[in-house]
Amino acid sequence: MADIYPVGIAAHGRIVWFAWVSDDYDHVLSKKGSPVSAGSKEGLDHEVAACDGALDWEGESLLDVESLISSVDSGVGVSPDAVIDAWNFMTDLFRVVAKSPRKIFHADMMDTYDAFFSQCDIARTVGLASVSISRRDLDRAKIVLQNGLQMVLSI
Repeated sequence: MADIYPVGIAAHGRIVWFAWVSDDYDHVLSKKGSPVSAGSKEGLDHEVAACDGALDWEGESLLDVESLISSVDSGVGVSPDAVIDAWNFMTDLFRVVAKSPRKIFHADMMDTYDAFFSQCDIARTVGLASVSISRRDLDRAKIVLQNGLQMVLSI
């Protein structure tokens, strides 16, 4: 079986845990059309085991979406890597929730995604040119993060 990593989304004083599968086509683990999630690490272990899987906790990720929204809103201390990590995860989650395995979360804002991606460490490694992040990009990233958080909280 592919590697399965826990991803926690911190918001409103709690963490919602999801199982993210890394294989030929990365995705959020689902069962009967719904994302596998839990309100605790132990609960997520149980849910993943029920799907005949096991989590690799050494690859655990925790995304503090509220703090990320705040930094994007203020324009101070914005981590392009964190924005891209959150956007990528929200895309994987959206594909399960919307039952659209090839759609991109907020595909209408891909130029904003590209601007943030160009500022990431991986972009420099592969030689992509850096693009400045504008106030418009920050505002659009905030929309993506807020909508992603709403999606998480509705599960």
